[in-house]
Amino acid sequence: MDKKEKNLKKMLEIDFVGKELLNNSIFDTTMENVAKENNIYNKEKKYGSIIIITGEKELLEKVEKEIEKMKVGEEKIVFLNEKEGFGERKGDYVRILPLKVFQEQKINPVPGLIINTGNMLGKVQSVSGGRVRVDFNHPLAGRKLEYKIKLIKEIKNIKEKAEKIFEKYYSQIPNAKKEIKENILYITLSSSEIKGLEKINNSIKELSEKLGVKINFVESKDVKNKEKTIVDKNKK
Repeated sequence: MDKKEKNLKKMLEIDFVGKELLNNSIFDTTMENVAKENNIYNKEKKYGSIIIITGEKELLEKVEKEIEKMKVGEEKIVFLNEKEGFGERKGDYVRILPLKVFQEQKINPVPGLIINTGNMLGKVQSVSGGRVRVDFNHPLAGRKLEYKIKLIKEIKNIKEKAEKIFEKYYSQIPNAKKEIKENILYITLSSSEIKGLEKINNSIKELSEKLGVKINFVESKDVKNKEKTIVDKNKK
């Protein structure tokens, strides 16, 4: 194995079930039947096996490291202590906020309500005497966890990798198109998307190269002509 091949990342397809051990409760899974059986089913979520890329921190660090040791078809249970999971609970993450802050935003801070403030998610614990107690710790902070993992497949074919890269990062962009020629992934986007997503596109392009996939971004001719027509009309 040469140095270039050794440094390539892996693209893996997995299923998992995440369990919080204190209450023996399932909190996340890729499997629809498990979600329904444990009353955590979310109709907005797309269930099914997921694609992860090693080294991209898509899962908790210990979970990912254990997956990298697994063989295709293998199932493994990974145990995580508080630090290995979502961290230990921090007292300074529990804050007291004035009730008027919520009233000004027309929010009724009842216990159990999840709020977003300063890019932090918090859970209202109590409301008393014009003060609101909010816990900004992760809901699973301070908990021991268990992940049941199944490694379904390692994707090695370059064309299939290219398909998965597009699906993973670009399938939700309206009018984005793909074409794969001679193991090169051509992604067609509008000029505004190419410009606005420049940093993201460069990061994905660099990541793809570590998977052995080359990406070329192509500006949509239809969108370009449409934008030009609008500009021409505005000039009249």
